[in-house]
Amino acid sequence: MKSVGIIGLGIIGGSLALSLKEKGYSIVGMNRSKEPLEKALSLKIIDEVAPLESPPEVDVIFVCTVVSVVPYFIRLVLEKTKNTLVTDVASTKGFILKELKDLPKEKLTRFIGGHPMAGSEKTGIDYAKKDLFLNATYFLTPTEYTSEETVITVKRIVELLGANPVFISPEDHDRLVAYISHLPQIISTCLSVVARDRVDGDIVYSGRGYKDMTRLAHSSFSVWRDILYTNRHNIVEAIEVYRKFLGDVETYIENWDEKRLEDIFRLASS
Repeated sequence: MKSVGIIGLGIIGGSLALSLKEKGYSIVGMNRSKEPLEKALSLKIIDEVAPLESPPEVDVIFVCTVVSVVPYFIRLVLEKTKNTLVTDVASTKGFILKELKDLPKEKLTRFIGGHPMAGSEKTGIDYAKKDLFLNATYFLTPTEYTSEETVITVKRIVELLGANPVFISPEDHDRLVAYISHLPQIISTCLSVVARDRVDGDIVYSGRGYKDMTRLAHSSFSVWRDILYTNRHNIVEAIEVYRKFLGDVETYIENWDEKRLEDIFRLASS
């Protein structure tokens, strides 16, 4: 039977387990705290448990932890197993590669970075869904050392999840997600703080537009801390670009430049 290990049974790890188990994979779960493991076993989301420090010999291990400890677990898998492939689901890639640069190149043949553009502002295995990755973009970031076997195997699993694999360099990935994932989180969070500060209790009268815009503001800082830190240079660049454009829009409204404002709305909705 095909087998997969999952380190970190949160919403992403739990959803991977649910989806791949349905596809016939045997799932080995690993997690620092016991509660998610016990819940996953009782709900038959996983088939067995392995110690974090002793990763099993399976086809592939997915590292689904916060970014800061991803390199540690990738290194652990590559050093403790002989043939197991390893991938991750982290939202930043450059930091991980930097932390792994001292590994022997022959070990890095078994590693490929991954990042599904799926998830939720919610966290924890309670929110796992077997169709979380359906039709989602799933970035794969092979390095010059990644073997063809690793690429083919992980790509096949991504397709089994119902996701769309997209190959991209780690550098291009980090710059892209700064604009399409990390900046939206910052904007949503800041809007929520500013609105609450200015209108206080009257926020209860907000409509769907405000709720849609601030959904991401409910995200956990424990997840976003590492993302913001490890991709901060790209995120700061994105904020600077956005701030300049917002300043231009402010000027157009203040001076009532209807033509420019209409052009912006037309461009945004196209």
